[in-house]
Amino acid sequence: MLRTYSSKEHLAQLNVAVKIENLTVEYNGRPTLFNINLEIPSGVLMAVIGPNNSGKTTLIKTIAGINKPSAGNVYIFSRPTHAVKNDIAYVPARNFVNWDFPINVYELVLMGSYNRLRRLGAPKSKDKVTAKEALERVGLDTISKKNICDLSRGEKHRALIARALVQDAGIYIMDEPMVAADEESINIIIDVLQELRHKKKTVIVSHHDFVTIPRYFDMVSLLNVRLIASGATEDVLTEENFEKTYGMSAGMIKNIRLYMEERNV
Repeated sequence: MLRTYSSKEHLAQLNVAVKIENLTVEYNGRPTLFNINLEIPSGVLMAVIGPNNSGKTTLIKTIAGINKPSAGNVYIFSRPTHAVKNDIAYVPARNFVNWDFPINVYELVLMGSYNRLRRLGAPKSKDKVTAKEALERVGLDTISKKNICDLSRGEKHRALIARALVQDAGIYIMDEPMVAADEESINIIIDVLQELRHKKKTVIVSHHDFVTIPRYFDMVSLLNVRLIASGATEDVLTEENFEKTYGMSAGMIKNIRLYMEERNV
């Protein structure tokens, strides 16, 4: 498995892939995000973490152009999101997908090529080859004809990521791609994330397991409606920032200690 550790020098040399200015997003008149200012360099693997209802999904969906800001702006490579939508691959949370749709795994993954098709056009032979390669990469090639409703949780995560790989985008945005997945799927997904980062893709992941972040992610953003902190992983994951984001508990202190031990490996 590839392992990438954060590097301030590496971050400093990269251009800005995502710039967020004074972003507020409201739902039923209440802000789910408030006055967010954030810059994400290109070519990094960044985790977004925070408690439930902190706005993680809202943030990544707004970056992807799915949610509309109530105030503020989001720029992708210095351009508005709508102008670069074909260069953004979005992987939704597993629970937001209709798995009863009557298609097989291969057909789901091939949908990643649709952004390149002309209206009413059909996938080309190159798209089909790319879809098969993506299936092999996530270890689903042997069950490509299986109906998507019959997949396990981990297989569903991997199928959605394979669909995103077919898009060959510059930015990959993923909502909880490893939650409730089996160990095999988690290892495969982590390898894919690392490979994307090594290919200089920008990967933004809503994540739940902050103890694993130091091992895999260059950057982390701590969110609780407001942006608490963002930057190089070793700078942001501090006890003070955890307390501001989550509040403190015995379990949290234990996990912080685990993080400290992880960092010293």
